[in-house]
Amino acid sequence: MLDSYCRQIMQPKRVVYNKSDLECGFPRQDFQLQGLQCSLYKCNKYTQSCILYLHGYNGSRLEAVQYAPYVCKSDFDFCSFDFQAAGQSQGDFVTFGLKEEENISLVIRYLKEKYFHIILWGRSMGATTALMYTQKNENIKCLVLDSPFLILEDVVINLIKLKLHTPNIINKGLYELIRRCIAKLFQFHINKVQLPLNLNITCPMLLLASKQDSLIPQYHFDTIFKGYLGHKRQVVLQCNHNEQRSTEIIKTIIEFTQAMTPQSRFSPTKYPNRLLGDLDEQKYIAAGIKIKQKIMRNQSTSSHNKNSAQIQKDKALIQLSNLK
Repeated sequence: MLDSYCRQIMQPKRVVYNKSDLECGFPRQDFQLQGLQCSLYKCNKYTQSCILYLHGYNGSRLEAVQYAPYVCKSDFDFCSFDFQAAGQSQGDFVTFGLKEEENISLVIRYLKEKYFHIILWGRSMGATTALMYTQKNENIKCLVLDSPFLILEDVVINLIKLKLHTPNIINKGLYELIRRCIAKLFQFHINKVQLPLNLNITCPMLLLASKQDSLIPQYHFDTIFKGYLGHKRQVVLQCNHNEQRSTEIIKTIIEFTQAMTPQSRFSPTKYPNRLLGDLDEQKYIAAGIKIKQKIMRNQSTSSHNKNSAQIQKDKALIQLSNLK
């Protein structure tokens, strides 16, 4: 009985979907990175910025489809992927951010070849994983954190409480049994999944949090916001943890990312469907042309100097012959 419950926690039922379910009205490129299934939506305009969406526990990249039109209409490209052991990606079990952080790193390395600015937008487990990644890496332009948790233990205890309606003293005892069982079955220690109290992150951050959240305690949001070093803003949600986000909240997120990421100085109509790598190539070509032109000018000057010297030499020889 306990083993079965622990397996449900570590191996949640995967979201089943077809590729057609990922359509949103904008061009989409599907790709795979070491077993991770990814999708990149393009806004049909040149942009230096891409928003990477990180789904929550028991979620998938299908979660991001509802947001893709809003993002692409705002001149951002939009990427999402299935974390390991979720959706259509490979993997045996979830790790609530510890291994998922490596998933983010893999996708960002791919995106960094195409974009200057990467924005992370995470929901629940995805938001916590975004903090784990950004704590160690400084290549993120800004963060959007929708209901991140601080300590996994509190979340698991709340899950037990919601399922069994038992008092806290019993819930804590059950948590200890679950922790030991998961360690035995998966060699994974859920008590290690927690964020530091002081987050050494300086990029701008938008925190979405709700006092009505029955899964994540309010002090998690308060501690994360207080311990965050960079520019920060908090928006209070009027909904529970898994409820759909309103259009107004989505617009608030888009406005925040627009304010934090200046768009390209290149005209979108001049560079349709071009990504950053293409423009970098043009920049290098232009630089190469300038260097070549400079060399040619130097060669021309050198040739002119040589011709002048030859003319002077010839004149001297003529004068010498006249002396005879």
